[in-house]
Amino acid sequence: MRNAIQRLALFPLVALFLLSAACHRTDGRAEALWNDADSLLTANPDSALRLLEALPATIELTRRESARYALLLAQAIDKCEKPLLPCDSLLDVALDYYDDDERERAVALLYKGRLEIEMEQSEQAIGFLLEGLEIIEKFPEDVETKRHLLSSLGNEYYDAQLYEKAKKAYNELYEYCFTDKDKAIALSGLGSYYSIIEKEDSALFYRKKALDYAQISGDSTIIEMYASSLSREYCWKEKYDTALYYAKISLQWLPKNAKRYIHYSNIGNIFYYKDNLDSAVYYMNKSLEDSIYFKSKQKASILFDLANIKEEQKDYQATVELLYQFIEIADSTYFSEQSTKIQQLIHQYDIKRKVDQE
Repeated sequence: MRNAIQRLALFPLVALFLLSAACHRTDGRAEALWNDADSLLTANPDSALRLLEALPATIELTRRESARYALLLAQAIDKCEKPLLPCDSLLDVALDYYDDDERERAVALLYKGRLEIEMEQSEQAIGFLLEGLEIIEKFPEDVETKRHLLSSLGNEYYDAQLYEKAKKAYNELYEYCFTDKDKAIALSGLGSYYSIIEKEDSALFYRKKALDYAQISGDSTIIEMYASSLSREYCWKEKYDTALYYAKISLQWLPKNAKRYIHYSNIGNIFYYKDNLDSAVYYMNKSLEDSIYFKSKQKASILFDLANIKEEQKDYQATVELLYQFIEIADSTYFSEQSTKIQQLIHQYDIKRKVDQE
């Protein structure tokens, strides 16, 4: 129902294009605007998007122009990493216009599939992506569209727990990767596959290769993400020195304006597992410095971890204070489940504190 309401809300915009598309007159302004936007898509997608969103209302569009507008807008929005929902019915216009023997239909199916992924409609998404792959096979020169189709399909198979299908899609994707960033993405997918089937050595092999390509590409986003993933893998294997090495790489590549509390908390936990309690406390406290930006459960979790460390250090005064802070900000539902346990802990540490004082 929610999806239907959201899509219905876009009807007035689509109706405008459909009404104008009924008119077969055009003065060439739309075509010129489309060409300008197309030339900006790769290097400056944000500029392309602004250009397309500034479409004059006075321009009357043919069906062909409306269909091309839908594809350009979807590509610009996707490259700017914004939700595709505003393109929903516009993409329907494109799918209605382009035939099965046209490359543009595969492009429309790609973004229709990604939109359905955003709407958490996995079955529909996979259907659109598979149809797009079938069509793009007729156009072997369009490697980019096929790569995007395979990437989205592999991720959707993985999320749907269809792991063997995901592996096949990632392997095929790698064959069509020519840039270091694209290779990193494909290899990371294979790493996730081997991790989920508990083949840890293979998972680490592909994750490290993915990070190598990511570092060559210089893309800070995927370097940070893949290094963090490797840190977690090694932490699970109890190889804490290596986990710490990759955790610090991840932190190093984090954008300057990004919040670091998760990374500091992760490093603090690794030091805790290494029995280096002073360093663990240092990074946990650095994590709390961003507390104004936390959701309550995230901050509560860090306070509870820090309380455990302080308890091991026999600093019962600090332990009690941290547990009281935990209670103050903990989500009501979560706290109701933990209330008795936390109150017992506070009472226990209060007694230990009094004994130490005496």
